[in-house]
Amino acid sequence: MKLGQKTTKAKKPGSGRAAVVDFDNTLFFTDECTIMASKDIYGRLMSIKEIRSLPKPEKHRIYRLGFDKYHKKSRPNLPMINKLKKSSATLILLTARSKDDSETITSLIASSGLEFNRLIFRPKKYLIGHDEEWKLGELGKISQKYEEIEFYEDKIENIMHAKKNIGSRNIQYFRVSGASIRRV
Repeated sequence: MKLGQKTTKAKKPGSGRAAVVDFDNTLFFTDECTIMASKDIYGRLMSIKEIRSLPKPEKHRIYRLGFDKYHKKSRPNLPMINKLKKSSATLILLTARSKDDSETITSLIASSGLEFNRLIFRPKKYLIGHDEEWKLGELGKISQKYEEIEFYEDKIENIMHAKKNIGSRNIQYFRVSGASIRRV
């Protein structure tokens, strides 16, 4: 942390409200990292759509290299960060990244002036599975601990899967697309 950098104090856990936030392309824009890694692996810059259509092991390899090598190209999503700074909710990061990325993610978050109450990383044994299934399970656990939840995610398929299986009893779903944050 730089001298004189303003930080936001972490909210007290169990306050009744939680904001559950995804990392990649929700809190920080990381697509550029992934695109750069595609060139390293395939010799050309691939679109995100093309990368996402690859088999899971290949896609994971690109994402892994992208974050390992190019994480400094990650950019904070300032509208999302500013919204969270104003929130009185308990802040929970729910990311499909593994704990291998925890130091880098913690550093990026700290550079934005945010402090999360809890960081949930995807266990390695689930890395090749589907993001939406793992996130569904974690969001289900969180929904039992808080009266109200705001869930922020860039992938509409993750939102719709959670909405279909958990419902909206105590969860408000928000799709983050660039600077836009819209309730779904």
